[in-house]
Amino acid sequence: MKDLFHLSLNQNPPGCRNATAMHVHDYHQLLYFTSGEGEQSADGWKIPLHTGDIFFVPIGTGHRSVFPPGKKSTCYVLDFHGDLFTPALPGDKEALDVIEKMAWFRGKVALSAAGSAKLRPTFDELFREFQRKEPAYHAMLKMMLLRILIVIARDEEFQSHGIPVCSPPTHEQLVREVVHYLDAAYMKTITVDSVLEFCPLSRSHFHVVFKQMTGKTFLEYLTDIRLEKAKDQLLRTDTPVADIASMVGFATSSYFGQLFRSATGLSPKRYRDRYAHKSETKTS
Repeated sequence: MKDLFHLSLNQNPPGCRNATAMHVHDYHQLLYFTSGEGEQSADGWKIPLHTGDIFFVPIGTGHRSVFPPGKKSTCYVLDFHGDLFTPALPGDKEALDVIEKMAWFRGKVALSAAGSAKLRPTFDELFREFQRKEPAYHAMLKMMLLRILIVIARDEEFQSHGIPVCSPPTHEQLVREVVHYLDAAYMKTITVDSVLEFCPLSRSHFHVVFKQMTGKTFLEYLTDIRLEKAKDQLLRTDTPVADIASMVGFATSSYFGQLFRSATGLSPKRYRDRYAHKSETKTS
């Protein structure tokens, strides 16, 4: 992360130094008005701002602040670099998409009153983090900036304008996430119900899409993973069969033996006796 990540709570008067003169930044700037009134002028546009408004100034955009005489205002001014996020990372890519759409508004970002209200406590907390600079505070700053961008991305008013961003994952992506989970957590107690807790598909649709993607039913896929892991344990270790059954996620050794014999034509013990020596010879 570059050093430049700056957050200030500016007040008018006196306002930010040189803010009233037209100027350009080599970083993005996000302004969140917490009270009062003011204006921002950017690329020939003059935009009034009130409490709760968000104003985004992309890198390289000429802009200046306009403070109405006799009016007071306060706003958070957040400066950050776009390369804080890496396009190759899915979450960071979504953040960059939100930033790109904010630039599309050319100034004031469309946001509902409810969305704006959600941002205030995050900006307050972000300001405290920036002042304290406790261990891992750079990670915290990035995380909280992501939280701000997520609130904006999910806001109905923001979504209703211009280009769509951050579409929900496709059904295929959801099932792919389930497959990764099964590959990593096969030893746990896993049911369709437990998977549907984090996969927002109906039960019937989940079964259809899962079979289309993997060529197997959910239970067949999970069972095959467990059997392959069991084979590996049988060939590489002297661990008792009952223990292996438990290690790879089967509730009982008898059920494991039944499925293993159906898949291989051999009991786990006979499979080990027949192939363990060959496996050792091949390895050596």
